[in-house]
Amino acid sequence: MLHRRRALGGTLAAAVIVTVACAGPVCAALTAQEVLVVANSNSADSVDLARFYAKARGIPEQNVLLLKTSTEYEISQADYEAQVRRPLREFLTRQKMNEGIRCVCLMWGVPVRIGDDLLNVYGAAGTKAHYRLAIGRKLLATVGKDFPAPKTADLRPLGALFSGPVPVPDAPLAKPEDLRKEISRLLAEKLAETAKIADPSKRQLASRQLMALYLDVYGLKGLIGSLGDSKLSGGPKVEDLKAQLTQVERKLADLAKSPATLESAKVRLDLIDEIAGASGVLSAADEVKLLKPADAALDSELALLWSDDYPLAGKVSNPLYWRAEAPAKKLAPTLLTARIDGPTHADAMRIIKGSLAAEKAGLKGLFYIDAGGPDRVKQYDENLRQLRRFLLSNTKMKAIMDDEKDVFPPRSCPDAALYVGWYSAQKYVPAFIWETGAVGWHISSFEAMHLRDGDSQEWCPKMIQNGVVATIGAVNEPYLGAFPLPQDFYALLLTGKYTVAECYFRTVPWLSWRLTFIADPLYNPFAASPQADVEKLPKGLAP
Repeated sequence: MLHRRRALGGTLAAAVIVTVACAGPVCAALTAQEVLVVANSNSADSVDLARFYAKARGIPEQNVLLLKTSTEYEISQADYEAQVRRPLREFLTRQKMNEGIRCVCLMWGVPVRIGDDLLNVYGAAGTKAHYRLAIGRKLLATVGKDFPAPKTADLRPLGALFSGPVPVPDAPLAKPEDLRKEISRLLAEKLAETAKIADPSKRQLASRQLMALYLDVYGLKGLIGSLGDSKLSGGPKVEDLKAQLTQVERKLADLAKSPATLESAKVRLDLIDEIAGASGVLSAADEVKLLKPADAALDSELALLWSDDYPLAGKVSNPLYWRAEAPAKKLAPTLLTARIDGPTHADAMRIIKGSLAAEKAGLKGLFYIDAGGPDRVKQYDENLRQLRRFLLSNTKMKAIMDDEKDVFPPRSCPDAALYVGWYSAQKYVPAFIWETGAVGWHISSFEAMHLRDGDSQEWCPKMIQNGVVATIGAVNEPYLGAFPLPQDFYALLLTGKYTVAECYFRTVPWLSWRLTFIADPLYNPFAASPQADVEKLPKGLAP
């Protein structure tokens, strides 16, 4: 499992002492001086957006940082460390801004998602191992039929033992489990056939072919088993193979004593290949798929900029979450983070201008709530009903709620100022005519997976294209509990006391996770016209 301290190597962490105020609850009234704007110097549009935004919001020029990083949607963990996290920490420390910056705003052009490097390494190895099994299945047909002279006296996998091209397996490849079963059956049949070959030289060559296949498919363990259970001739001594196996297993055990890194993962896969062949590598890749992955939305990961001691794999409890229990130990300060983003540079600019316009004119319109989610989690609808009860009892907002299983139909929701609902996965329904400055999100699993794709039908890109300026989306499966409870987020927002970034971080349960928060972090649509009384909020929600 990747670990943050290991990822940093412990160098910068030891040199930085952070004493940021407001390390516990969210402080009210986030100011422009407390925001750091981060753009990608590899994108002129990203830089232009950053400068426009900073000027429009009165953010000091020294609070704009240009990083040189990828312009793609996804970045690797290693590149995130080298190109984003480490330079950002060094900049804030060097400029002595680590005590004054409470929020980082990422501009369009900065990567959205951090990929799981270990998962990618194992996935690539698993794909290659699957292909090797398919080749092994095809090579089995030649055993005892063709008797070419081997290139070397050493024992090697069958594809490398003889001259000539390695056969290309049939497409599409059979499922790994089917290949394993068929190879096991065919090997048993070939063992019996080889024992019946009358010509001693041909029998020995066929035995070498089978041993090479055992080595490739099942590694040293498989080869040792084949030599012990059969009368294959011309093979190495079993004692020598067992000694070799013991040595490799010892290396693997020593490797397991340290946290996994990309380098050690590759070494581990090579050792597994020696021990258990392509079949073992494929099993190892399958096991990694079941572990907690280390992918995350970049802004969610960046919130823990000053934290050095947490696992990258899986989610981390948000220290600012109002429902969270008090931590057992003092934690490093947590940054508020957000991104101004969307399919295009123009969409990101629309978020900036729309937020400013709504603050000036006041956000007016209706609140649409769409319940009637999936049957398997029908109980979540109660959260949406609780939101509506709060609105009816404590605010001036007019709320329209739909309890039907289908989402609001097309063109049925005029004057939409606020929205929350579910469940039309990766299929935006154009039900809304959005007011300038609208805030809303659709509770679903993958609605920001293709945030930069203007043709995507996911809710995040489509809502942004159609006028929403603040939304939440998932860059991978986040699970239902990852989303802020609507009755918490909107109750806080409607008081006009807090910016959207403060509302989000007060109500989102997890960080280092898969939700991205897309908004101008300083946006406060109800500052001039509060719609709810702070005193009517649940105890503890408002700091």
